[in-house]
Amino acid sequence: MTIANRNAAPPAAATAPQNGFSLISNDKLLQLYSTMLKCRMIEERIRIHFERIGSGGPYTAARQEAAAAGIGLDLLPGDTLAPSYRGFINCFVKGLPLAALFDRILSRPSLSPARTRAPYAALKLIPPSLSPAVQLQRAVSAATANKVSKNKKLAVAFCGNSHGSSNHLHQAMRRAGAKCLPIIFVCFSGHDAEDNASQAQDYGFPGVTVDSNDAVALYRVATEAIAHARRGSGPTLIECKPWSLSSPELGPRQTAGDPILNMENYLACKGLFTRKLKSAVRSNFQRELDEAARSPLRSVSS
Repeated sequence: MTIANRNAAPPAAATAPQNGFSLISNDKLLQLYSTMLKCRMIEERIRIHFERIGSGGPYTAARQEAAAAGIGLDLLPGDTLAPSYRGFINCFVKGLPLAALFDRILSRPSLSPARTRAPYAALKLIPPSLSPAVQLQRAVSAATANKVSKNKKLAVAFCGNSHGSSNHLHQAMRRAGAKCLPIIFVCFSGHDAEDNASQAQDYGFPGVTVDSNDAVALYRVATEAIAHARRGSGPTLIECKPWSLSSPELGPRQTAGDPILNMENYLACKGLFTRKLKSAVRSNFQRELDEAARSPLRSVSS
């Protein structure tokens, strides 16, 4: 077992040297960044839509782009993903087409339930409309089937807020630890929340606490956890918490709690970030967003 129960190192995005060595290729770093930026744009579109129709509720996963991209980017098609309730950006990272994603978000009346579910099943995605308890149950069941078949596939379960799903999370962790299942649990918590990472040890597997705003650190931890599961070594819990940064040399951009700003700073230190790059990603993806959401949005405004 290579993963220890530990806190991850200080946030990579805040401490990257000008020419420091990185185990992550430049192409992968840029892919992480562009994926995060697209996730932010999706969330902005979701927020605007529900503001226009006057519907409240937790429809967005604000500033969870680092975890969505860092943990989901290298999953294989046969891996199962439970995106958490209304975790639309996790579905996008797993490969759900934008049109299918907006079918679910905007509840297009012309589509049957079977048609809206079909893309999720094909991509091994548990629908984001299900409750956290059901999502965890299905993720554990998928991991159990993978272990029985010895196919080296795994399941990832995004648990949302750890406080809101604590009982269900611990039940799933207990079962996964007892059976040494190939599954990764991902939960989000605040500074003062219970330490789920250390409690994972009670269930016989490692837990790692990572800065929720640091995509580079999350990607590194996820890479190790994925390899750990594929080797048959069992589960891992990744607990995403906002890191407390008080060092004055880090500057205000790193303490803002914005994963995209942190990633831009990290890329800039490596000579990879330009405003032209950001503009190109946004403009190209904006056209895709408009095409996927155009018809439902027109019907809302009519």
